[in-house]
Amino acid sequence: MATLADKIVYRRWPIGVGRLIVWALAALGLALIVYRWMNGLGAVSALTDRRGWGIWISFDIMIGVAVAAGAFIVAGSVYLFNIKSLYPILKPTVLTGLIGYILAATTLLVDLGFPNRIWHLLIYWNVHSPLFEIGWCVMLYLTVLALEFSPIVFERLSWKVPLKFMRAITIPLVIVGVVLSTMHQSTLGTMLTILVTKIHPLFYSPLTPIYFFLTAVSAGIAMI
Repeated sequence: MATLADKIVYRRWPIGVGRLIVWALAALGLALIVYRWMNGLGAVSALTDRRGWGIWISFDIMIGVAVAAGAFIVAGSVYLFNIKSLYPILKPTVLTGLIGYILAATTLLVDLGFPNRIWHLLIYWNVHSPLFEIGWCVMLYLTVLALEFSPIVFERLSWKVPLKFMRAITIPLVIVGVVLSTMHQSTLGTMLTILVTKIHPLFYSPLTPIYFFLTAVSAGIAMI
């Protein structure tokens, strides 16, 4: 007897209204990005040399990075605190974190006034700048996430030697990842502590770095 599932006809590439809307928005966004790179950041925003940040930075960096914090929370819980009950969600959580940090790094190329100078961070060190620490930690942690996710790729490709090597250094990688993520999550709050005249007294606190770290932990767990 035929069931309802047997009567359903599946299309290989279904094109619905929702997908068309997403494609249209993606095309518009890509066009604006190209226009921004050709004409500068001021051509697509109200930002100037006096007002270098807009509300968008809160979404693509402070919120985007925070919601990807589940990777270091789950990885640390599984490998460092031996909470094996979280192991089934480890791989998708690391993948979510990797995608989140890739998107954050990509959007920075749009947010920065001179994205072609991003490499200056590697050469010209300003150790007194919170952004210097954030930039280095994000780059290094993105590398750590890629390495943590690589065993899945090696396992699929049946590359036994690199798979064995990556499994051998998993715990050191997790430790480094937890340290790096903790540093830059809290330093995002440090940036606000130096903006004394820009923040309302109701929201200003010297404990903001701790608040940022705790909210990143809660947001990361909520994303799992």
